[in-house]
Amino acid sequence: MSTVAASRPAVDQATRRRVGKAFLLAAGSWVAYLVLAFTVSAGYEEALVDASEATDTPVNRLPAETLAEITADHPWSNLSALVLVFVPVLLILAVRRARAVTGERWGVRLAWLGAAVWWFYFLLNAGLAAGPESLPPLTRDLDVLTVPLVSAGSVLAVAAFVLSALGLRRAGWRPWATAIAAGVALVLAAVSVVTLVTSGFDEPVPPIALLPAELIVGIALLVGSRR
Repeated sequence: MSTVAASRPAVDQATRRRVGKAFLLAAGSWVAYLVLAFTVSAGYEEALVDASEATDTPVNRLPAETLAEITADHPWSNLSALVLVFVPVLLILAVRRARAVTGERWGVRLAWLGAAVWWFYFLLNAGLAAGPESLPPLTRDLDVLTVPLVSAGSVLAVAAFVLSALGLRRAGWRPWATAIAAGVALVLAAVSVVTLVTSGFDEPVPPIALLPAELIVGIALLVGSRR
């Protein structure tokens, strides 16, 4: 009996570290994307801004033909896009590990749903490789589809994270840190929704709000020995 009692904290700590590492890995994917966006993809981002100013069109409303030309001129920008493809996978991994502790199922379901939306959007972007003259049907509509698809995927991902964080809080795992992380994600998402509306739906809700929230949970679960 005493052996079982003594081993339980060690098991809990090992599980806590696995969950913490998963959330840190998810946050790390955003860091990797930002590094690439400000380095190898910097020229691509500048070209988008230049095209936006030249045509007086919001970046997210640029015609697919223009996007295809810019993408062809900056092939290295595909590296950052490739990283984004794996971001939803790491969020799913994190919330699945959290579910093993909390039993929260909706977090995983929403993470998968958000991933499906993101991957569909990435698939449409992949069609830009066909060139301005040979764009697939839905890829031609990226100027209309970008904002709703990115916003929907972001909201679903934030909801998945918040449910998982609150589940960890109810389980007694870093209650303050997980509550703060959920609050940070919700506040940043709310600000982005306000920006979405005030911009006339030209600026999507970005998923980058997950970065600080995932960092908070990951660090909190890894640092220290208490639950």
